[in-house]
Amino acid sequence: MAKFVVKKIPTFDIAQTLECGQVFRYGCENGIWHVNSLDHILYVKDNGNEYEMETDDVSYFKNYLDLDRDYESIQKEVQDNGFVSEAIEYGKGVRVLNQDPFEMLFSFIVSQNNNIPRIKGTIEKFCKYLGKDMGGYYAFPTLEALASKDVSFYKDCGCGYRAEYIDGIAKQMLKEGFPDLNSMSTEQAREKLMSYKGIGRKVADCILLFGLGRKDVFPVDTWIYKVYENEFKGASPEKMATLLCQKYKKNCGFVQQWVFFYKRNYKKI
Repeated sequence: MAKFVVKKIPTFDIAQTLECGQVFRYGCENGIWHVNSLDHILYVKDNGNEYEMETDDVSYFKNYLDLDRDYESIQKEVQDNGFVSEAIEYGKGVRVLNQDPFEMLFSFIVSQNNNIPRIKGTIEKFCKYLGKDMGGYYAFPTLEALASKDVSFYKDCGCGYRAEYIDGIAKQMLKEGFPDLNSMSTEQAREKLMSYKGIGRKVADCILLFGLGRKDVFPVDTWIYKVYENEFKGASPEKMATLLCQKYKKNCGFVQQWVFFYKRNYKKI
């Protein structure tokens, strides 16, 4: 394990970043956050003016936390003196994490029509029963491990109707291989993801944003739909997602997280 320090700045808040709905393998005990990704772990302690971080892989988590990006410039660029500006002020410390596409694919299948505590519990069971014991925590399962189980196992883990999707996709990918999404355009990657039974537009866009770093997507869930339903009257969630991509262009993913976090946590009405 190695340590590094990150100076506190207004555009990076570890609690806001982890609790904004983009990640599910995290927790906080005695004031120390822990984050898991694949077979890696990160501990974060708030020391007032800085975050003290301890991890098995420094370079992995520096990239994971998107520490080198200038968020202040992005926030200035998308200000609208309206709801987006309010959202940024409320969640200024939210960063869009650079997570693993394989882990995100199966995590966001679990997430559909679900709540975060239940999602976290289900994914934790995946790791405990199928992941490698790393000594104090478990790695995210391999494709081979996921494909080795059946629908009943995933139902026992709390997946409900999603069990069929996870089982089917894992077995299909074991035969075909995990798709090379990084080599595809955003549209091609979305189309490929949506070709799997159980992945619709919203889940595909979440995988693209959080697992592939495609900031030109705008996942639309019920919270986002409530924000923009008056602006795009009568639009389906899929159509709204396309219109929001046209509106915010390369900054879609950032705006989506600030707006989602604000609407879900503060301005619920």
